[in-house]
Amino acid sequence: MTRNEYFCIEQDGGVTCIRFFDTSRLDTDDYAQLQHDLIEFVESHSPRKLIVDLSEVVFCSTALINALLMAERRVRANHGTMNLFGLNEYMLDTLQRLKLVDTIFSICADESAAQSA
Repeated sequence: MTRNEYFCIEQDGGVTCIRFFDTSRLDTDDYAQLQHDLIEFVESHSPRKLIVDLSEVVFCSTALINALLMAERRVRANHGTMNLFGLNEYMLDTLQRLKLVDTIFSICADESAAQSA
């Protein structure tokens, strides 16, 4: 398991799981570093199957959405898939209003569904 101050990374076979920590207290510089760390990991490891646990994320900022969009784009460019799970109602509603659910992001009910999707 790899860990930084924004998320931890677990690898199990062909599945890579990124578990975000609570981002509600992050400022602009923190989000910039989170985005940098996430993109650096995705580019250096090129995961084929990336699942993202957002169950600890209470507030859905545009900076976090942008980081997820950038990661998804890079995963897809490397012929991989990215599935999100653990979204609270607020975050799911936000992504639906932005028309990102089932167009860009695949949302799964839980970790098991994300792994098998």
